[in-house]
Amino acid sequence: MNEGNEGNNGGTRGRIGQEIFEQVERLVNEEGLSRSQAFQRVSEETGRRPGTVSANYYRVAHQRGAQLQPRAPRGSRRGRRARGGDTGAEAALTKAQDALRELGEVVRRQEKELAALREQAAQLERLRDLVQKSL
Repeated sequence: MNEGNEGNNGGTRGRIGQEIFEQVERLVNEEGLSRSQAFQRVSEETGRRPGTVSANYYRVAHQRGAQLQPRAPRGSRRGRRARGGDTGAEAALTKAQDALRELGEVVRRQEKELAALREQAAQLERLRDLVQKSL
């Protein structure tokens, strides 16, 4: 995994970049993955970091004159939403909101059950009092 030394291997960097570009393009076109997903898959298959895979891909893409959509600035929430994806924080917040809603429903059901049990306990108390008076 000598990612930093790829340029010192007499053309290896160019060949690896071309291979990565072709792998990513194949995954995007044949499997319908997004580029990010394809970078991750190639990363897992080759042992290279996803950032290294994407850097190689974009270097070759630019060399080939590919027309790529400009990326949103890093950390831009607007850019992520425009692409239809949640950030990790947004996904966590949605999950927490769902859990809170579910917890609220459980508490409401328990309150109803508790009120019913209290009513039953009061009825039993009245019955016990009646039985004791009749003895």
